[in-house]
Amino acid sequence: MQTATKNSTMPYMIPEADFDRKLSVVKNNIEHTHAFLKKGVVDFSLPGFVVPFGYRLVKSRNDEHYRLITDVQDPETVYAVKLVFRHDIVDAKKTCTQILVWRTVQAQHDTAVHGLPKIFFQFFLESYSIVVSDEEQTSDGRRFWETMISWAMSTSGYHVYVSDGTQESRPLTFMTSWDEFYTTWADFCWGNDKDCHSHRLLVISKDKLH
Repeated sequence: MQTATKNSTMPYMIPEADFDRKLSVVKNNIEHTHAFLKKGVVDFSLPGFVVPFGYRLVKSRNDEHYRLITDVQDPETVYAVKLVFRHDIVDAKKTCTQILVWRTVQAQHDTAVHGLPKIFFQFFLESYSIVVSDEEQTSDGRRFWETMISWAMSTSGYHVYVSDGTQESRPLTFMTSWDEFYTTWADFCWGNDKDCHSHRLLVISKDKLH
């Protein structure tokens, strides 16, 4: 996933995120992690997650940027997530968007990162009530959002909407079931037309929004 521009939103499909290319090569990862730590971090406690031995979970002092890193002299990032906040998606509501999500595919870190993306997502929902999809997603990002939509629809207390920014009033449409999402809304939201698909958002909320 890539950083949102000021006036754009949502899942225009992209082949690979720049951040993935930067962190997937170990040497580049170590350099990138060092630069991140040098800006200042604090240890972070994530409800529902026990930090495995040999790792640290840290948060930037400067913004909502979280990373699970190896606890060694030259640490690597094995998971990263960063948020931005918006007030223009749902009237009178603050929403958060994960503009950066990355996890390693290296086998030695599988256990450490297992389940972490979902735990973070649930934490953001508990903390901010409304999570909105970002404007550009890889195929992995799409699969993760589909998983969380399925989870929200099958879990009491959560609601799923489509926000159509191609219309001036940005209407919110409530989704009643997974079949409705998949048959009606999935291809409506995700695709390769930047002028269209970058303005359609998926919204998961603890609150009923209309």
